[in-house]
Amino acid sequence: MENVKPNSKVVCITTKGCESCYILDKLIKEALSISKTKPEYVNQDFTQVDKKWLKQNNVTDYPTAFLIKDDIVRYKFVGTRPAVVIARWIDVHL
Repeated sequence: MENVKPNSKVVCITTKGCESCYILDKLIKEALSISKTKPEYVNQDFTQVDKKWLKQNNVTDYPTAFLIKDDIVRYKFVGTRPAVVIARWIDVHL
């Protein structure tokens, strides 16, 4: 049985024309397929995110990904990482 976490999510903040953003989206999807935890996945362009939230969470470069549980940021990373590493972070932090 999969460990479904309804109050946890992976949020990826991207920007248009960003090759790394496209790559990270694919890596997160792959990581979710191999992780034990199954959070919600949200991919948003930075123009769709509240500017105050971006500033509060120090988002200055893209792609930036957040692991959020119970509306609290548990982990943040910028750039791409191997899918197995992302899967491990998801399992540990969510």
